[in-house]
Amino acid sequence: ETYNDNTMGPEDSLETLLRTNDHLSVLRYIRAHKLREPHLVVRHGTLLLNISPSGEFSPRKLASSSLGNAEKLSALEQLCISSLEVGNLPLAESCLDALLLVGGNSNGTATAGAAPLITKESTRYRKLLALCLESSTDYDGALKIYDALLKENPANSHAARRKYCILAARANDTTASSSSISQWEESSSEAQLKAYSALNDYLQHHPGEVTAWNEMAEFCLSHSDYKGAAYCYEEVILACPLDSDVHTKLGEVYATIGGIDNLKMARKHLAQAVNLNGANLRGVWSLVAVAESYL
Repeated sequence: ETYNDNTMGPEDSLETLLRTNDHLSVLRYIRAHKLREPHLVVRHGTLLLNISPSGEFSPRKLASSSLGNAEKLSALEQLCISSLEVGNLPLAESCLDALLLVGGNSNGTATAGAAPLITKESTRYRKLLALCLESSTDYDGALKIYDALLKENPANSHAARRKYCILAARANDTTASSSSISQWEESSSEAQLKAYSALNDYLQHHPGEVTAWNEMAEFCLSHSDYKGAAYCYEEVILACPLDSDVHTKLGEVYATIGGIDNLKMARKHLAQAVNLNGANLRGVWSLVAVAESYL
């Protein structure tokens, strides 16, 4: 199902490409430099692929374009994601239809005897479909796709991240369907447990993901698990040893746990935080408070 993606960025600057209205090179530049410019992608992608902003397109014009299929697929995928970022769901859904058309799943556009590049069972297509379902608030449908992708490949980082995001959002929004305090506590606890389980599974397969460790630390803090939070922040510091704010948070966690050994650890990290950033007033006053607490 994979296809080659010619994403080599052009030599010119983005400003030059925008002035010359080189739609293809603009998309290539944004992909190559990993920029987040959804409005630019929507503007130049629709012009390049002859798709209207409302999502209307001519299959004949798309098939007769001088672009190669691999370039079309890359541009369509890029346009689909950017459409969701700007809230244009109809355009994103049209990109999904166009992906199947260009990928050879309909209207006989695939080379005779060749396997289609994109099908409805393709990982890449299902990833985009799940994003569209999320945008349309069909979270259950999106979760089914992510669960299927993770069953096929437990190391699928995109599916694991999106699954956690959905479950975490549900954990933070459980009051709407609760008619009593007891029901709210039960639904909130269950939703938070599912989110925690999803994040824990993600970290098992991606132990080097700093943002996930930071998210887990915040989760532990919200449940007063300070030892767990300290462990998570230690993992963050391994990747970001020069981040003053992380040292400050870890120092405060050790100070909260208490005990002479933990207070010494707190002083060490808070001193490092102040050393890295002398303007870190939170670190300065936390260091003073910790030092006074065991003198």
